[in-house]
Amino acid sequence: MGVVTGPTRRLLVNGFLAVFLAVLVIDVFVPSSDPGEGLKDSVNTALVVTGLWQGPWRLYGPEVDKVNLRFKAEIVFADQAIATWTSPDWSQVPALRKYALARHMNYYSYLLRAGEPAFDALCAYLARTVPHPQGKAVAVAGVTLSLRGALIPPPTEKQVPARPYLEFDDWQVIREWRPPA
Repeated sequence: MGVVTGPTRRLLVNGFLAVFLAVLVIDVFVPSSDPGEGLKDSVNTALVVTGLWQGPWRLYGPEVDKVNLRFKAEIVFADQAIATWTSPDWSQVPALRKYALARHMNYYSYLLRAGEPAFDALCAYLARTVPHPQGKAVAVAGVTLSLRGALIPPPTEKQVPARPYLEFDDWQVIREWRPPA
């Protein structure tokens, strides 16, 4: 058999790419549900035979988040004006923006583990950066940092209620901060 050239070669290459991309899409994007499992199993068998199967990608998420947290700060100024700051509602942030803000997401997750020193640093930062509601140049008298959260069921749970991460507890004050004199 001779070397394939011209339009036939292009057709073979395009056919291979189409099949490869279809297998890739099925392997990556088809959800792990009952209808999708059969399709993924047939694709995985072909990938194992060819040596291309990579197994599950749990590199970046071996332990998924179980708590959805929100922070709120009330910044009280010397003239008794109050400005409110809240951490982002990540469920409302588009995927590309979340990607760009991944370090911010990690920071808010870290705050709870770090405790008091991190709370003090966040309060001091907010006292410096959150503007007065009327734009006046008034000193900050104090910052009240509050937290609320919701439990997220594990991904292995079969019956997950609709959007359980939005059933928040009441706000709990975790830090009353005053600027140093």
